[in-house]
Amino acid sequence: MSFFQVLYTTLRQSGVAQSILRYGHRKVITGFDEFCASGPDGRALVSYLVLPVMPPRRFRDRVLFSNHGIAQAIPEALNKLGYEVDIVNHDNPTWVPHRTYDVFVGHGGRNFDRLARHVGEATLKIYFSTGIWWREANRRAAERLYEATVRTGFLLPPERAIQCNEDHATLAADGVIFLGNSSAGSTYGCIRNKVGINNAVFPVDYDPVQGRDFSNGRRHFLFFSGKGNVHKGLDVILEAFDGFDAHLHICQAIQPQFARVYERHLNERPNIHLHGFLPMRGREFRALALMCNWTISATCAEGQPGAVLECMAHGLIPILSAQANIDVEGIGVRLPDCSPATIRSVLSEVVEWSPARCNETTQNLLNVMTQQYTAAGFVKSFAKAVQTLQTAKQSAALHGRIQLAEH
Repeated sequence: MSFFQVLYTTLRQSGVAQSILRYGHRKVITGFDEFCASGPDGRALVSYLVLPVMPPRRFRDRVLFSNHGIAQAIPEALNKLGYEVDIVNHDNPTWVPHRTYDVFVGHGGRNFDRLARHVGEATLKIYFSTGIWWREANRRAAERLYEATVRTGFLLPPERAIQCNEDHATLAADGVIFLGNSSAGSTYGCIRNKVGINNAVFPVDYDPVQGRDFSNGRRHFLFFSGKGNVHKGLDVILEAFDGFDAHLHICQAIQPQFARVYERHLNERPNIHLHGFLPMRGREFRALALMCNWTISATCAEGQPGAVLECMAHGLIPILSAQANIDVEGIGVRLPDCSPATIRSVLSEVVEWSPARCNETTQNLLNVMTQQYTAAGFVKSFAKAVQTLQTAKQSAALHGRIQLAEH
């Protein structure tokens, strides 16, 4: 684990972490210019996360990219475009800008339109989204809960509902930068100026292929995920693995209501193993990653899940729903749908892959990861997206002036 993660885990166990998080929510960083090649030419405002940028540079988290790495990468990208950056937490309700900004990058529906009004009309206003359009995300989550109720008879509570209306933010923005492929972008159908970029992972410090038993690993699958058991598809995956001749390894916090509904799957099935929380890059996680050939997710709504990308960086071949918005052509397997029967059918196919095919796919996967999902690549992609939206705003302004002149 990184110094940042060790410190945070220690503080969380001692009960101090919440105080530090509250401090981070109130803290504002001004004049961030660590990555400016020369004196800054302008100023940008970022409303996202402050805490990951607060430690000295060499102590910042270099393990968890989402969302700690993103919080570091956005100011870096803006610095490299020539802007010094002020950084405020996206949920800070009281801070008010007192400067003029060339660029404003904001996240979430709580503060974007309020800050957008303060920075003024001339400022390039960019809405940064880590997921799909909020209304579609909530619709898909509700649909998945409904399907779980139809299958089990139990009504489980919402897990990752977006409670803040983001329409005001996207309408106030000059454009949207979102995580994900073109499928994720299609949910923002009403937004004219939108640019999708890939999420990223920090590099692993070992060879994910060396020492891997591709033959035995064909029957070992890793489900490594953030919160939301039904949202991430654990329910349908558990049902698919029930009685199946392969092992499912689960690294996710299990909600009490979900545990009651799926008690037998979680506690009584010999091929289903509940590992609980395992720190990324820790010894136990690495051993588990080397045991498995596959990572599986049946998520219903994402930008691009960082936990899945982390597994892919360790060489695990992804088996994913389309809603993960990660292109898997040549490096993984797409689930046609997320019904237990379909998932089980896909499982039956992939366990018959030859070890040579698994090895080749893993090698292709690792090449793609180093080309398309790196932290440096994220910085470059974000900077390019800002420039694209800047050009679009300038073109629109020029078009407006021409129309006025014609009249």
